Amino acid sequence: MMKRTTIAAAAFAVSAQATLAQVGAPLAEVVTEPVRECAAGWNEEMPLIAWGADGVVAYANGGALENDGGLLGAAGLPLSLTVEDSFEEQLAAYLSCETPYLRGTLGMLASAAPVTEFDPRTEQIVFFKHSFSAGDGIVAGEGIERIADLAGKRIAVQANGPHVDFLGRILADGGVSFDDVELVWVEDLTGDGDTPAAALADGRADAAAVILPDARFLTSGGAVGTGAEGSVRGSTILISTQEAASVIGDYIAVRADYFDAHRDDIERMVNIFFQAEEQMRDFMANPSDPRQTEMATLMASEFLGGLPMEEGVFLWQDAITDGWSGNANHFADPSEARRFDVLLEEVNVALRGAGRLDAPANLSTAEWDYSALTAGLTNLDDRQIAAFNPEAAAAAVQRLRRTGQLDANTKIDFEVYFEPDSTSFPIALYAQDFEEILRLASTYSGAIITVEGHSDPLHFLRREQDGADNAELRAIRTSTQNLSMDRAIAVVDALAGYASDLDTRMNRDQFTVDGVGISNPQHNPPATEAEWRENMRVVFRVLTVQAEATTFSPLQ
Repeated sequence: MMKRTTIAAAAFAVSAQATLAQVGAPLAEVVTEPVRECAAGWNEEMPLIAWGADGVVAYANGGALENDGGLLGAAGLPLSLTVEDSFEEQLAAYLSCETPYLRGTLGMLASAAPVTEFDPRTEQIVFFKHSFSAGDGIVAGEGIERIADLAGKRIAVQANGPHVDFLGRILADGGVSFDDVELVWVEDLTGDGDTPAAALADGRADAAAVILPDARFLTSGGAVGTGAEGSVRGSTILISTQEAASVIGDYIAVRADYFDAHRDDIERMVNIFFQAEEQMRDFMANPSDPRQTEMATLMASEFLGGLPMEEGVFLWQDAITDGWSGNANHFADPSEARRFDVLLEEVNVALRGAGRLDAPANLSTAEWDYSALTAGLTNLDDRQIAAFNPEAAAAAVQRLRRTGQLDANTKIDFEVYFEPDSTSFPIALYAQDFEEILRLASTYSGAIITVEGHSDPLHFLRREQDGADNAELRAIRTSTQNLSMDRAIAVVDALAGYASDLDTRMNRDQFTVDGVGISNPQHNPPATEAEWRENMRVVFRVLTVQAEATTFSPLQ
């Protein structure tokens, strides 16, 4: 079995540099283990990480780390599993063929490319997607309310961990680059060591990329940190993967030499993972099923170091597992907005911006025929997508507006401008805007997006100056509000039509329309024609209101 002590000994043999390397050094400077052949025989060793979706592999393995039958045992493909959260140690074992597999987020796999792609034997073949994360977030200190507020701030993030590309995506969508912030590299993700949470707590950082259990701890239960019981006074969860629900993807990659020698067996193993995911998703939604207790207990014990069984349930709920349908769409559907090549391009941009890569990683995929991987499955269209209650979402948005909290809950906004008195959005003029909106919607698939129509107040102000009576002024205000609502509806209709033309999935219920008329112009009064036109706009807001149980359900 691939024990931590074995991997640690192998890593030590690299040189003292691996132990003494500066935190934040790229993997190529840390892991220099010699490559050994890795083709002969079925290698049972596979690493897991402490993540709910990894329960699928354990369940397929007989509900145990050491194979005890189950689907894999019955197929003659037993595994010996080890929870290994140190990606550096995983990589050392991968090079030496203690295991042919790497388990990580796409950002982690890409960060290893300068090491793995140097030798054709160790080139990564990404063959299985576990999940998207709904269990990570960015906690910000007092006074940081929007992503744009991170400019000039210090942000703690684990070196070679799962959050570098996540942070890059969030910063870019808030109009901030890595050049605008100072990264504080830490060694560990969670626990009692040098973690992002510790860096925020001790004042080394103004914000931190963390897992949600740590985020809730820092913010006094997910509200505002009081400073008591280890929380950070004034801290809040700036944004999480409950909103950015299609950003952090978790995968398994395999060495090219081992894949070439065992392609058929790995293909059968993937089908078994699909069966296990389908079964596990079913019984983990049923507290009365004894399999839920068994698997939650296993995950709490083996993944989380002996925590109560309930923590295993929460860990599972933080993962939006893919199964057959998610994998087929992600790897094989060119119209899928969050497909593999799109995410890899985003990851490369982020890692290069953060100084983790000198050149883009070019990772290969298994290119499975997914129609041949359906044996034993009962539901081939069982994708997990965010579900929204439109009425409750609209009520939540209006409540935020009434209480003056709308801006505080707006993490990203995007504006589309239009012609006077227009409610038409022809594709020829607005295609580029629509593409960006669809990208935001698919990336932040767990967030409500308001479509907020605005009108220009100039006519109202002129009539007011001319002494028009209150009835006429009320009529003008009502007319502009109706026009702004019509514009908001029209732009969503046009957006849906554009998505349909592209054969791109759009969740219409994610969008809530709102007409605010002349109540919030950018320029009041407009002094130039440019300012006049800037008042005639539709504003798209990405909102953090997913915690409203009646508004949003991330897993349906």
